[in-house]
Amino acid sequence: MKQYLQPVAWGVAMACIVALASNFALSMVVSTAQAATTHDHSHHVAPAAAEVKPGQRWATDAALREGMTRVHEAVQRNIPGDPRQPLGDESAAALQRDIEAATSYLIANCQLPEAADAALHGLLIELLKGAEALSEAEQREQGLQRILAALDHYQQIFAEPVWRDGFVAHLH
Repeated sequence: MKQYLQPVAWGVAMACIVALASNFALSMVVSTAQAATTHDHSHHVAPAAAEVKPGQRWATDAALREGMTRVHEAVQRNIPGDPRQPLGDESAAALQRDIEAATSYLIANCQLPEAADAALHGLLIELLKGAEALSEAEQREQGLQRILAALDHYQQIFAEPVWRDGFVAHLH
């Protein structure tokens, strides 16, 4: 019996260690990303009224289009085909990793004008908070809705891309 239980016990112990390490790493990424998205722009302070006027959207750069397309594709790849189905553990973990990687890419490659950059930072914070909520089963749906709302808001305030296949994830 020991020959069967000992590997299972070690497997459970390792899974707990990996889960704790992942949670710690996520906390570090979210904290770092939130700190990075609030970096000092005092050299070009954008007025509070720098919001996009109705009917207008901020221009994008290649890095923004790439990063947000990565987020969009990760959502499309990981949400269940049936909107009544909950987001599973594996899909939630994959989506969380993909969003964290995409936001890290966006933070590292931020080349937007000041006002557009400020608008992007708000979106990144929403994406990261949504991704963080995916790790908790009871908060998962709320986190997913936060991510979907950020993607919808992105399309409202930034020009391009309007994804070729449409954004069907908001039906979830």
